[in-house]
This record gives sequence, C-alpha cells and structure tokens, in this order.
Amino acid sequence: MKTIMLKKDASMITGGLTQTSKMPCKSYSLPTEACITGFKMSKVAGSICASCYADKGFYSMYQNTIKPAQFARLDSLNDTAWVDAMVALIGSDPYFRWHDSGDLQGLYHFEKIVEVANLTPRTKHWLPTREYSIIKAFIAKNGTIPKNLIVRLSAMYPDKPAVIPASLQGIKGITTSNVHTSKPIGKACKAPSQAGECRECRECWTSKPISYLMH
Repeated sequence: MKTIMLKKDASMITGGLTQTSKMPCKSYSLPTEACITGFKMSKVAGSICASCYADKGFYSMYQNTIKPAQFARLDSLNDTAWVDAMVALIGSDPYFRWHDSGDLQGLYHFEKIVEVANLTPRTKHWLPTREYSIIKAFIAKNGTIPKNLIVRLSAMYPDKPAVIPASLQGIKGITTSNVHTSKPIGKACKAPSQAGECRECRECWTSKPISYLMH
C-alpha cells in the first residue's frame, strides 16, 4: 500500500502552494521571468504581457518573499517526487488554479500536471497558458487531456481574441481566455463587479471562452 505523503514534506518538495485574494481556491505560482512566450511578449508594447498583473500589486509589494518562493517552485519541477507532492497538497480540494503567475516550462511540465489531474479526479483544474506549442505537442502525443482539466489558451493582445489552432480544435477541455478594455470577447469575468473576487463564480473551470477586463 502506497504511503500518503505528509503535506509538510510535500511543501518542502514543491515550494508550497499559493492563495491569492481573488481566487476561491489554492493556486500555483512561478516567476514571470521564466515564462517562455510571455517573457518575449513582455517586451512587445501593447501586449497583455507588457503590463502583466503578476509583476504589479501584491506580487511587487512582497517580491522579497514571493520571488524566492516562485524560483524555488521552478527548481522543484525536476524533482521525481513532484507529482506525488502536488497530489498531497491538493488533496480533495474541489478546485485548483495552475499558474496565477508564470507558465508552462515544457512538455515534461504539462505531462506532470496532467498526471496530477489524473490522480486528483475530484478536483477541477484550470490552466491558462500562452504555450500553445506545448499543448499541441501533448495532444499530438496523447490525443486527449483529463476531463477534470480545463486548458485556456490565452490571448496575446487586449481586444484581440485568442484563436485555437486547427490541430487543437474540437479537443475537449481546450478553450480560450481573452482580455478586453471595454467590450468582452466571450463570457465576461465577474470579478471587477465583485470587489475583484470570484466569490461564487466558477466559470473559469468551464469550457466557455472567458474575457477578463484589462487591469
């Protein structure tokens, strides 16, 4: 019988989870400096990443503690016990959000997240990403993603909708997220009208395209 990992040991391995003021669940944060596509886009004027929320607000205010923790999580991705540790930390939580900061580091990273999702079937997972090519590589290799995982392909520019590549169209669990300055492109996120909080809303864990107000 497999021994269940203690959460304190799981936190030591993974660097622990995060809890943002907006979200109704725990999440996982990596440094924006490690974003592959996002870091490149941050240098492009007018792009969403050029004014990334994860480099402002509380992320900036507490960067002396937040950044070291994010880089510790980044280093932990290659630990052979990472999947088991994440499963122990998530437990039977009903919802989980991947990457309130940062993004996928490679196919190996997404494969590990998929394994975590498979091992936590009672949890609904939400993963926003700009690493379209990583998702394409996974689907080409595996065909499907777990039914309890929603992958949101994120837009690159405000008011310009994300487009699902032909190779990913029709794949269950793959949808888009957009950013708008005035008119939503898809289902508008309710947080701006709810003091910046999700509250009872769980639309991000559905297959509906969601549009977030630029902030």
